[in-house]
Amino acid sequence: MLGRMRYAYLLATLALLIIGRPFLPDLGRGLLLAMLVLSLVTAAVTSATKRYQVWVGLALTGVIVVTSLMSRAASGVDIGVLSPAIGVIYWGFTASLILRRILLDTTRVSVDAINGAICVYLMMGLGWAQAYTLLTVIEPASFSFNGNIIETTAHAFDRFIGFSFITLTTLGYGNVVPLTPRADALAIAEAITGQLYLAVLLARLVALEIAGRRRG
Repeated sequence: MLGRMRYAYLLATLALLIIGRPFLPDLGRGLLLAMLVLSLVTAAVTSATKRYQVWVGLALTGVIVVTSLMSRAASGVDIGVLSPAIGVIYWGFTASLILRRILLDTTRVSVDAINGAICVYLMMGLGWAQAYTLLTVIEPASFSFNGNIIETTAHAFDRFIGFSFITLTTLGYGNVVPLTPRADALAIAEAITGQLYLAVLLARLVALEIAGRRRG
């Protein structure tokens, strides 16, 4: 249905969310939510190997949207926990589906396989941004931005997108600082995972290319 360039669509939406969004007109929280939904829906469609996986992805997207729009407290339940928690699960699951297809089901390196690998890397960054947001909800004052505590607001995820990719690439500007042991542990885990992913992925792609040329 999506053809040979299925991951190109996902890559475009992820790039728009992560890089392009700050250059668009400032429409407040609505713009971030709209672009997040676009990325989630595209991820569900492109990563699914079976039809039910698409419907599960769409259902989880709906839950993320609803919980993001609801007030944090309802019936004694902290609704603010649900959206980032489901986001962590969502990005992790869809990334694993794409990664499995690339590493196990691909016999020759193609442009779309490379697109998929890049998508997994970007989804890792978004998943960790959701994890940081979740930690901030559960344990306030876990991070500071330029010396000020990052509060649990609608803009927390927006702020953590940048911090997540800075950590994933081990760039480390130092404007966002973990303040608790749990925050430190999350940041360390992301930095290690990012480096291991690049090393393992590169080795796998080189092996696939060599094997493909030998068969050819």
